[in-house]
Amino acid sequence: MNERQKILCAQLAKMESKQAAEWLINRYPVDSIDYGEALLLIPHRSWKRSDQKRLAQHYFIKLPFSGAGGYEAFASFMSVKTFLDCVRERLPMNASDASLLLYYLIPVLNKAAKNDSDRQLIMNLVNEIRPS
Repeated sequence: MNERQKILCAQLAKMESKQAAEWLINRYPVDSIDYGEALLLIPHRSWKRSDQKRLAQHYFIKLPFSGAGGYEAFASFMSVKTFLDCVRERLPMNASDASLLLYYLIPVLNKAAKNDSDRQLIMNLVNEIRPS
């Protein structure tokens, strides 16, 4: 994280959760070239659940991400269930996108899983995306 990003994180930390989410969404819309910077900033503060969902719904428009970083950012502060609910909102997707989604998403989710219930939710999503 560079110095400017550290300053932005400090500014975000001073805002209420809702205000910080609005600031990120307005500053880094998904169609901007630097929207990925938001994914670097998001994990560096705590979020109310409603703002977690709002941020995920906004940035998950870009699913599938072309790397694990975006998934890791959200998995760092969201429950597996909430995270999966937000991913599920982006389904269905074409087979190529679904394959890329699962390639990066499954390892992140397996790492984030805290119990058998989380693992079952993950398996359910995988089976939904990639039916046998």
